[in-house]
Amino acid sequence: MSKREWLADAICFVDRSEIKSDMVADVEGRWDGLKRGRLFPARQDVDPFVFQAWLPYISIVELQDDPFRVFYRLVGTEVARFGQEDFSYKWLSDTNWDPALKAANLEIYRRLREQHAPQFGLSKIEWEQRDDRVFEWGVFPLSNDGQTITHCLSIDDFRSIAPRLSPLG
Repeated sequence: MSKREWLADAICFVDRSEIKSDMVADVEGRWDGLKRGRLFPARQDVDPFVFQAWLPYISIVELQDDPFRVFYRLVGTEVARFGQEDFSYKWLSDTNWDPALKAANLEIYRRLREQHAPQFGLSKIEWEQRDDRVFEWGVFPLSNDGQTITHCLSIDDFRSIAPRLSPLG
């Protein structure tokens, strides 16, 4: 296996076959089922009830052009916990992240757009004073017209790092 290229020492793209997460696989299966003969499902096809088991780990992202920008429409509770902020209804550029990490995240969505295909990867995260924690993720394109990617569905499987917090505290 060749040496992995890590963007901002935090994000690494991998082939789908390298992802072992059942959560990523399950969300991919639901996304694939929503296509119904189209290249991509539409944003309005993403019914929270269908994705209920994974909602804490899901984000819905809007992609805009001129200039290319990323807007986080919805961020799951576990995504917010691990990101150390709820960045729902924020532009990527307005998050409190390091500029190199913002650029690396922007690259995920650029590749999704350019390749017209889901993207898969690994991300490093600092957790409980350790900077060697790694989780798997998948990002799946959505389209209002069935061809132009306008949104995406993202799943981050943090379970290998820490169990989900109870909603009751």
